[in-house]
Amino acid sequence: MLFFVFPGLFDQFADRLGDSYPVIFVGLVSVVFCAWGFIELCFRKGTTGTNRFGTDPLVPIDTRPPWDQQSEIEMVPHKAGPPRV
Repeated sequence: MLFFVFPGLFDQFADRLGDSYPVIFVGLVSVVFCAWGFIELCFRKGTTGTNRFGTDPLVPIDTRPPWDQQSEIEMVPHKAGPPRV
């Protein structure tokens, strides 16, 4: 909220404040808040895991069933001799 309120208020009242070094400093601080807000909202990652809005939409969803080792093992009796033709 600070990223938008402070620069917006400064922009509204900038022409009424005049030109002085404190006003220029407040204007520079306003520009820094705008840049900081832009970087925070556009380039930084959000929270990891679930939050109040739900799960992370950027996490790939693994739709495969979990690996079951018992179903992968195939017990075949040993057959001695040549294969049948």
